[in-house]
Amino acid sequence: MFFTKYPSAANFVFAQAHGSIGSGKSIELDMGKRPIMLDLASYQGGINRIRLTHHQTWLPNLSLCELNSGMPIESDAIRWEEGSLVIEDEHGNIALQTVTNRGVGANAEASLFQFIATEENRYYGMGEKNFDTLELSGKRTVFWNTDVWSDFHIGQYENHPADPSYFSIPYLAIKLPSGKYVGLLLNNPAPAFMEIPGRDGSRAFLKWQQTSPHLILGSYDGQPELWVLTADTLPELTSKFNRLVGVTPLPPLWSLGYHQSRWGYGGDDDLFHLDAEFTKHGIPCSGLWLDLDYMDGYRIFRYNQSLYPKGIARTADALAQSNRRIVPIIDPGVKSEPGYHVYDDGMEQGVFCKNREGEPFIGMVWPGETVFPDFIQPRVRDWWATYAEGFRNEGFGACWVDMNDPSTGPMNPSDMLFQEGRDAHWLHRNQYALGMQMATHQGFLQAKPKERPFILSRSGSVGSSRYAAIWTGDNVANDFWLRLSILTTMNMGLSGHVFTGADVGGFGNDTNPKLMQRWMQAAFLMPFMRNHSTAGTRQQEPWALGVRTREISKHYIRLRYRLLPYLYNLFAQHEQTGEPIARPLMYHFDDKNAEEISDQVMVGPYLMQAPILEHEAETRAVILPGKKPWFDLTSGEWLTSGRYAVAVGPAETPAYLVTGAILPMQASLPEDENVDLSRPSFLVAVPDGVSLENQTTYVSDDGIGFAYREGARSEMVVRIKATAKRLDITWEQTLSGFGEIVPEFVVTPRTGAIYLNGVRARQTRVSEKFTGRAISLRRLS
Repeated sequence: MFFTKYPSAANFVFAQAHGSIGSGKSIELDMGKRPIMLDLASYQGGINRIRLTHHQTWLPNLSLCELNSGMPIESDAIRWEEGSLVIEDEHGNIALQTVTNRGVGANAEASLFQFIATEENRYYGMGEKNFDTLELSGKRTVFWNTDVWSDFHIGQYENHPADPSYFSIPYLAIKLPSGKYVGLLLNNPAPAFMEIPGRDGSRAFLKWQQTSPHLILGSYDGQPELWVLTADTLPELTSKFNRLVGVTPLPPLWSLGYHQSRWGYGGDDDLFHLDAEFTKHGIPCSGLWLDLDYMDGYRIFRYNQSLYPKGIARTADALAQSNRRIVPIIDPGVKSEPGYHVYDDGMEQGVFCKNREGEPFIGMVWPGETVFPDFIQPRVRDWWATYAEGFRNEGFGACWVDMNDPSTGPMNPSDMLFQEGRDAHWLHRNQYALGMQMATHQGFLQAKPKERPFILSRSGSVGSSRYAAIWTGDNVANDFWLRLSILTTMNMGLSGHVFTGADVGGFGNDTNPKLMQRWMQAAFLMPFMRNHSTAGTRQQEPWALGVRTREISKHYIRLRYRLLPYLYNLFAQHEQTGEPIARPLMYHFDDKNAEEISDQVMVGPYLMQAPILEHEAETRAVILPGKKPWFDLTSGEWLTSGRYAVAVGPAETPAYLVTGAILPMQASLPEDENVDLSRPSFLVAVPDGVSLENQTTYVSDDGIGFAYREGARSEMVVRIKATAKRLDITWEQTLSGFGEIVPEFVVTPRTGAIYLNGVRARQTRVSEKFTGRAISLRRLS
């Protein structure tokens, strides 16, 4: 497949049909030589589906992910009207419509939708695209899960955007001139493409190379199915979309901690050395990760017993004393080797993908010649789940599933067929990783039915949010990838996958002390935080790059653990509402140019980071949006909204609290992995002279199991009311299924009285260090 050539509307035939239909109806379209049925459906809450059917051209929808569409309704919000698809918002205003008589097209198995666009439209989303920009006007792209380091030369990805990447979500969020939003999702696992109006100077040096004036979305094959969502705001649209594709279930608390990984960690010696070093330096770490080296000759589900003379279970039990888990890699490729039980059993059960001659497809990956389970088939997922169950029961605490793009090495993946050889490779490629995630998740639940599984994956597609966290693939130790780590995490949150993060410090090439310091600061509140590097590069554990880097890394890792009650509650809220964890400024603020800011990030509603993203830099421009002051966690000062040039020391990173923040955290910087969710300390940020009311709901549970779904959860509502003369803080425990929540409160300095549940509070000055120097706060009692 060409990654830099795109289907042209000039080569498509377009539907011609007179008359009008609305939701719940069908109409036959004359599309070239074929009659194609157009089916329209509407659902509650501004969700609509467009589907084309022609059984000789497209198989029925092949997606493994059934969308959570909700209740169908009869509506004219989506309709076919004299040669055009028209979509209205919930207020009856036309939000989007296709080009008349050139809006719905086909070219053999390929299909496209062509929408009228205005110059004022702005475009966001697309998931894991490395375009280095938040707004996407002028982009052409293909959605095809790619093993970037294998399929591109290093010159294409080391310091520049490489497209496509590992993860495919063909979703676009459009901001309309009215300020309202439309979301478009191609629900089709076959490769998709998009062409966004606008000018991209990096690709268009001649006029005819500029993108189309129309918005184009399409697929190379597979049944065309386009979902259209309308919303008044970006938060409404994002929550609606995340619920449609599936929210991330509340992860285990330990998975939100800090993780240490390296290609090169193999056996007991490495694990116990790491455990001792983290303990000696007082650095919390929840997961110790194993790359390929732990395996027996790269054979999946089999570890090298000489590296674990007492067995994995004994090692896991020893590390559990430090609250650390072992997280090994699992690849989909099975070594093609008679006598290897997994291979022999798979051959007997007929679970491997076929080639064009009906034999098992052979790739060339780490074990050499390799065969691949056909995860598209339910019975194959069941087969894999039995091995994953045994693997989990051996003592491994979680796993990361890698190479599931799928990577086949130098072998042409087009020869890798699915569904007993009936389905072409491209029909399922983008959801291969999803199938692997589903099967592994199933096996882990079979092993530990009362424990929330944790799986990290490299590739994925629509629906992966339900089964696995995603890291943003193999990156490089440089400023480009440091900057991209923030942007990609925000884009993924807007595009249906909130549990993401980049390899801290960079996976490839040598990192350096300054780069690691800045990366630790940038990543300390990202949804997922793992330090990972490749074999042959400089060691980059927190203590490996000098005393200053060790102390800076230690502080920000500890600060992450201090703020885990906040992160955990953001995930709990996401499970209920679909709201992302990491959000662009435009998610909360409508300031001019906020939609262009890609190097600052809101972590939940209360905390904003503006990290240094050039490792040699000591200053940066910061925009504090909105109209209310911000509390600077670096200096302890209140700052008015506006633009600032900020000088930043090596141990500092700009971070700010919004006015009215109610931030749950641990009472002090921890030196280990223990987090007691039942004893939160709330940092309340309210400046003098501001009148406001705000409230937040805080939850506490065991952090590991599913009992919270059956009532084993405690809940507290905290409310604040501020006037010029006083601040009232009240709290009420509304659920007690996990026992009593015992809160404490710390506030930013202010004049005037403070009351706790109606009683005037005593204020004790305390000195706290967050993202800069020690600052003065007041502890209430």
